[in-house]
Amino acid sequence: MKKITDVLILLILCIFLFSGCQPQQTEVIDFEKIANAIKIEYTHYISDTNTTEIIENTDTINQIANWLNELSLNEVIFSENEILTDGEGEEGYSFTVYEPEGINIYFDYIINGTEDCYIQYNTKWYVAKNPISLTFLNN
Repeated sequence: MKKITDVLILLILCIFLFSGCQPQQTEVIDFEKIANAIKIEYTHYISDTNTTEIIENTDTINQIANWLNELSLNEVIFSENEILTDGEGEEGYSFTVYEPEGINIYFDYIINGTEDCYIQYNTKWYVAKNPISLTFLNN
């Protein structure tokens, strides 16, 4: 009886050990879906002005997907009262990605400075550890 109890305890410990050590999966942006989009609409916000453009050019759509894929993102959690920008000189982009299946993808890119950029995707926030400028978009 003692051996059976010891084996059960060992088995339970192994289950907890392996299930508790698995990395928590974070939701990631599906770059392939973005690369296969039929069009992307984006609005560029800077200070008090904004400009909206629609991209249907496959090369530019691929550039956006590649840009996102090259970003190194870490999920961050902000408190309710925390504000990402000071409002003055605020810059950002809001993207709507139109997929062939009719399911749209929405995300925002907030620029607080050359080294202080964030992406909001499906209610989660990510800090870009290696911000990359969107020079390929017509600003």
